[in-house]
Amino acid sequence: MLFLVVHGVLIVISTQLLSAESHFKTQAPHYKIDISYDHDKTLLVGKMQVRFTRNAYPTHELLFSLPGNRFNFPDERGTRKHKIVPVFSLRRFQDNLEDPKTPTGFSTGSLKINSVSAFTQNQSVEKHPLKYSLEPNPDLEVGYSTSNGLLRILLPKNLPDTKNFPGESTVLIEFSTNFPEHAQEGAVNGMLLTVNWHPKLLTWNEKPGLNEKKWETTEDNPSPATFEVTWKAVQAGTLITTPGHQKLLAGQVVTLSVTKRTIKYFPLIFSRVHQQFSGNEGRAIVVKNTSTAAAKTSYQLTSFYLEGHERRAELLHNWSTSFLSFMHSRYGLKPPWESIRIVAVEAEYEQVDVLNNLVLVPLPNYKRSEFLDRQALGFLTRRLAQLWFGELIWSNQDTQQWLNLGVPAFFGLRFFQHNFGEDAGIFDSLDWLNPRYRDHFFEKMANSVSPKLRYPILSSFRKNPDSQKYLQTLTYKTAMVLSMLEYTLGDKAFKKGIRYFAQNYQQNVIELEEFQQAMEKFNYHQLRTPPLPSGSTYNMDGNGSLEWFFSQWFRTVQTLDYSFGDSTTRTLPNGLYETEVNVNKIGLAQMPLVVSLITKDGKQIRRLVPGIKQQETVVFQTVVFPDKVSLDPEERLLETSRINNHSYNFYRVRFGFDWKKQREHLVLLVPGFGNNALDGNSVGVGIRY
Repeated sequence: MLFLVVHGVLIVISTQLLSAESHFKTQAPHYKIDISYDHDKTLLVGKMQVRFTRNAYPTHELLFSLPGNRFNFPDERGTRKHKIVPVFSLRRFQDNLEDPKTPTGFSTGSLKINSVSAFTQNQSVEKHPLKYSLEPNPDLEVGYSTSNGLLRILLPKNLPDTKNFPGESTVLIEFSTNFPEHAQEGAVNGMLLTVNWHPKLLTWNEKPGLNEKKWETTEDNPSPATFEVTWKAVQAGTLITTPGHQKLLAGQVVTLSVTKRTIKYFPLIFSRVHQQFSGNEGRAIVVKNTSTAAAKTSYQLTSFYLEGHERRAELLHNWSTSFLSFMHSRYGLKPPWESIRIVAVEAEYEQVDVLNNLVLVPLPNYKRSEFLDRQALGFLTRRLAQLWFGELIWSNQDTQQWLNLGVPAFFGLRFFQHNFGEDAGIFDSLDWLNPRYRDHFFEKMANSVSPKLRYPILSSFRKNPDSQKYLQTLTYKTAMVLSMLEYTLGDKAFKKGIRYFAQNYQQNVIELEEFQQAMEKFNYHQLRTPPLPSGSTYNMDGNGSLEWFFSQWFRTVQTLDYSFGDSTTRTLPNGLYETEVNVNKIGLAQMPLVVSLITKDGKQIRRLVPGIKQQETVVFQTVVFPDKVSLDPEERLLETSRINNHSYNFYRVRFGFDWKKQREHLVLLVPGFGNNALDGNSVGVGIRY
């Protein structure tokens, strides 16, 4: 539905409503905000009505965070730990003293409170001012300014009900936000991108029976709300938000659909296409729409990209469509939002971010050559499942980032393998100098963290001394641990557990226990082929319990390594061959282990052993003489070494340089140049192992 008044310049967009019943335990507030924005001044002026349920908060006060003031001054406590996950490459991403999301260093931004008031009993016309104070917030993450981080509003005793909302009251806040020059929290190169533009009512945490009452001032947990936003900008441009997008003339007013679903934040993207980029070809934003109409699974996918990048934009657009179809067909997960938007954003890095239903793809992913298509697809795929795990299901952003980093990475790996093969590299036609996506971009990154810097997946990001190594653990180790969980449960049970978790914990702040319980719900023998060894450590906590798995992989830094010891074969009186294979356990972690024996005629026989003892003996009887033995032949386990998994060796011989797989011995033929008085100059080839 669209209403247009030309001279009054009023547009009302009725986009698809974000519909889902909220399961968030705290009654979320409702924000009604009128916005006036001047892009040239990077100034946003807002009039905000906050409707809240009185019995969900203290009777005498409300506490808001003022996130715009995080960029008011450099933080005396230290430099912010950025969350750009390292990737496998010749030149690893190195930690530095600046957040790479700030391209020009520190740039001042601020959020000012102009007035605070409340309606009187006569809500149609009368308001009365409320007392308030601005306070520092020392609980913010290091690197953010703590000055004026909190707004405390004192409430009168008899605050009236809001009309038609019994038990709920409304406060009014007028504010203004000056944005810094910042890639994702301000304006840069003509584009505004922000989620921290308005005061946010913090969550009041009250635990019954524990006498524990406090405001969530760390903001590690989300403070969700529903939104009703009206926008007007001095300049013409394109507005992209969670409920809709629209190309607007200067001074036009647009009223966006009310978000029926509680959301963590309300991102604003505004780009002055014609003004900012006039005369510069390739800088206009183009909109490409796809509508997939399927019963009960319909969604709209829209891509915003810079002109000149049409080929890569179409590639990413179609790849995202295929990913959503893959998640539905393989795991039974419906598209998580009725509309999803892919937006090209300014950045000097390649990591994709997701805000509600907005997928932010940095420009380097569009600028890379066609030869690196798969690499761009990999960066996108690593984060797309955050649309479910992180944006629909929430977690603590200090201790539970496995949800929004590791879980999406796992699904990204599965989709990459689904399209290109289990052992696929990032190039489609080369074998030399072609690192494998699983082997190098995931396993090697998970195993490359030195013992001194290893921390459990469940630990504090803030307290970690090396945030870059910890991000590797959160992303790649979690993905490989989930791969082992899939192997442990079996394909059917794992899919059922994922589907149950995704459907039953939307709009909840979860911890690992909820995920574990969802998986345990379907952990029974009938769904796994073959079943785990009975009577072992894996069943000591009761049938269905996965405590042994989750405590080992999420709460400790134990590593896993099995090695082939030796084997002996003898001929039985009946003419059969009996082979005893010794398996050595090196690491502290333990997992059920497949031992495979291949006979001379190519027949393969498998045994599933507990993998608990320091040494286990596996016995095979075969008609044909045995040829080879392998441990974990399909490489389902996250081992620190795979070279010792076989009774034979894998060799790769390459000229100059190459990346070795985990199971291989790499032999390099290296050119050399020599000179001496007797022979003069000489050229040769050396061998490096």
